[in-house]
Amino acid sequence: MRCEVLLQPRTALRGEKMLSSMVEASARAGVECIVSTGEWRGLAPLLMTYGLGHLQRRPWQEAHKRGGGRLIGWDLGYWNRDVPLAFSMRLTIDDDHPHRLVRDEPADRWEAAGIVLREDANADGPVVLVGLGKKQRALMGSRTQEWERRQAAALRRRFPDREVVYRPKRGGDELPGFRTMQGEIEQVLRGASLVVCHHSNVAVDACIAGVPVECEDGIALALYRGNPAPSREERLRFLRSVAWWQWTPLEAARAWEFIKARLT
Repeated sequence: MRCEVLLQPRTALRGEKMLSSMVEASARAGVECIVSTGEWRGLAPLLMTYGLGHLQRRPWQEAHKRGGGRLIGWDLGYWNRDVPLAFSMRLTIDDDHPHRLVRDEPADRWEAAGIVLREDANADGPVVLVGLGKKQRALMGSRTQEWERRQAAALRRRFPDREVVYRPKRGGDELPGFRTMQGEIEQVLRGASLVVCHHSNVAVDACIAGVPVECEDGIALALYRGNPAPSREERLRFLRSVAWWQWTPLEAARAWEFIKARLT
């Protein structure tokens, strides 16, 4: 098995660490890695990269897939994103998010995380609208808050008796006419009646918190498509699966084994 790894200068530090660790562990996993530090060269059936929404790398990824290649992508994890050395990075294969690949998985990785499910929802509480980042807006052909404005207006019509509040992407702008919710995500979600997002990791945070979710993409679509308020058992089964779609640099060899099994 051969894999071209796009390990470019100025890659975000956590992304660089994950990719480097995967390269270092590749021989043990029976994978031949070819590192490209400039541009994509099309040298292997597999392509591995960090940040699938990166505007320079995006055309290379699409060209690789059009040619019949398989794509392995990494980005910041669903939880434990900021743990020193053992920070988590989320994994996907052949798509921006792995919702089509989610299936029941063993519980050990989720249980090792030590996360406790909560029931923080309040049916009369605010609706939390989660904003897009600049890269996603660009991929959608918009550099403005077009998606957010459209969603916010629709939510006010649907829920005239609830407040609609806005949670911007880190460093994002406020949404005129709506209260902005900053601070730790647990505090934002506590007492909310609904979270609405395009594909944000906040959907996974809301799953842990027991707050209903509506989303258009992201791994959470596997749970919430047509089912905004799943049962506690459904949430737990989903989170057990999510735990297998994120890995730390220290787990690179195990990550390769998981990837190889899912590529078949």
